[in-house]
Amino acid sequence: MNRLVLIKSSRRIRVYQKAYYYSKDKILGEVEILDKPFFRRASGDNTILFLGNKVSVLVSGEDTEGRYTTILTEERKGFEPPPHTHLREDETFYVLEGQITYYIADTVIHATPGTYVHAPKGIKHTFKVNTQTAKVLLTVYPSGFERFINELSEPLPQQLPPAPGVPPNPKEIQTLTSIAAKYGIVMK
Repeated sequence: MNRLVLIKSSRRIRVYQKAYYYSKDKILGEVEILDKPFFRRASGDNTILFLGNKVSVLVSGEDTEGRYTTILTEERKGFEPPPHTHLREDETFYVLEGQITYYIADTVIHATPGTYVHAPKGIKHTFKVNTQTAKVLLTVYPSGFERFINELSEPLPQQLPPAPGVPPNPKEIQTLTSIAAKYGIVMK
């Protein structure tokens, strides 16, 4: 038995189809399925500068009812994150261009275009960009990470800033650490 359900969100009305799973005469569960396809491209409306890297939020938690977020990142050598642990979400990285080495706990992954990397929540990880730039499709399950990105981002400038020649100062580290903590990310 399927049923259509209209759900109003702050941005639009969405049509969901509810699918019910049965065993004999008992309902075992239901799943809501977004029945309207959509697409999104990187554009000036969804692209920002996040910690020195160009980031386009293609699909937000608002689009998926909190299930996941998908982000296109253009990572640059010298702007890699410090080792950190997500307490709330899993991350997956699909390398489109460039080369990156991922460090996830004791595992080292040398990723080239076409490599898919999974970083489970609760596991410390970081990465190093081995080429000047790398393009990565990042998906985070469940959503929420995009709010962290938005809080630390600024509008995309005409020209990207050069890589820092020195490590961040204590005030910059404290700002990053305290904002990260609000989103269940531990910097260490």
